[in-house]
Formats: sequence, C-alpha cells, structure tokens
Amino acid sequence: FHVASFFFSLLVLFLLFPPPPLKMNVLADQTKPLMEFARNSKHFYNKCEKPNRSEFQKVAIATLVGFAIMGFIGFFVKLIHIPINNIIVS
Repeated sequence: FHVASFFFSLLVLFLLFPPPPLKMNVLADQTKPLMEFARNSKHFYNKCEKPNRSEFQKVAIATLVGFAIMGFIGFFVKLIHIPINNIIVS
C-alpha cells in the first residue's frame, strides 16, 4: 500500500510540475568546459620550457632551505614541549 501511494504521489508531482524540455545540444554543453580546459592545457604546455642548470639549482636550494627551516622549527617546538609536558604530567 505504501509503495502504491508513493508512486501515485510521484505521478501527481510529475503532472503538476513537468520537467523542462531537454535541449538538443546537451552533449555539447556538457563537453564544452572539458574541451576548453584541454585547449588551455595544451597551450600552457607548449609555452613551458625546461629550466636551465642555474634555475634548477636556485629552486633546489630554496627547497632545501625551506625544509631545513621547517625541521629546525619542529625540533625546537619538540624540545620545548618535552619539559613542559613532563612538568604538567608529574
């Protein structure tokens, strides 16, 4: 009985509020952003160039310095946290 009333209410809703008519170019509307993204990606890839040795070294050194700074910050936070934690727990 409940299933029948459910389908009847769906039928009433469908008759009162019919869905909008489908466009003929639904597929084109759906694929347009994907095609635009592919075209932009291809254009960006063609503009890119491989870094030379000095550019690569600058990026590698900057990354190394960043890792070292973050490591030291983590070490000092842990170094300060251990005695404070021992004081609180004791």
